[in-house]
Amino acid sequence: MVSCGDSSGRDCNRKADLLGSRLYAGAREIAILFTEELEKRDIQFRDEESIERCLIEIFVFYLHMIDRSAHVHLGLTKRELFADRLIVAFMKEIMGGLDKSVSADTFGETIRETYNRRQIEYASYKRLTPEKDEPLKGTLFLEFSKIIFRFLDDDNPATIFLLCMLIERYTVIFMTDAAKVEEVLTS
Repeated sequence: MVSCGDSSGRDCNRKADLLGSRLYAGAREIAILFTEELEKRDIQFRDEESIERCLIEIFVFYLHMIDRSAHVHLGLTKRELFADRLIVAFMKEIMGGLDKSVSADTFGETIRETYNRRQIEYASYKRLTPEKDEPLKGTLFLEFSKIIFRFLDDDNPATIFLLCMLIERYTVIFMTDAAKVEEVLTS
C-alpha cells in the first residue's frame, strides 16, 4: 500500500487536485464518446434534462471509480482525506466550466446529492463485471448501465448490454489513459 505522504496530507491533496481536474475533463470526453456511439445506432436521449442528468451520473460514476481505486492504493485513513479533497477539487473544476445559464448552486447540490446516494448504492456491488460464465446481474457496470438507460428514448433491453460494453471500454480508457488514476495514486 502506498502512503499519501506526510501527516499534513499535502501529497493526498496534490493527488486529489490532479485527479479532480482530470476527472472533469475525462468524464466530459467519455460523455461525448457515449453520445457519439449511441447516435451511430440512432439511440437518442429523452430530452435536454436527460442529457444533463446523464452527464451528472457519468461524473458521479467516475468519482466512485477513483474512490474505489484510492481505497485499494491509499488505505482507509488516507483515502478519506483524499476523497474529501477530490470532491472539492472536482467541484471547483466543474463550477469553472459551467454554462452561465445554469445555476451553480442547483447544479452543485444535484451532484452532491447524486454522489451521496450513488456511493451507498455502488458500494454494494463488489464486482465491476462478471467473472467468466457468471451472470451480469449484481455487477457495477450493469447497474450503472440501467441508470443511463433510463435517460434514453429507447425501450430495447439489448441497449442495456450495449451500454455495459461501452462502460467497460470507456472506464478502461478513463482510468488508464485519461485520468491515469493508478499512476497518480501510486506516485
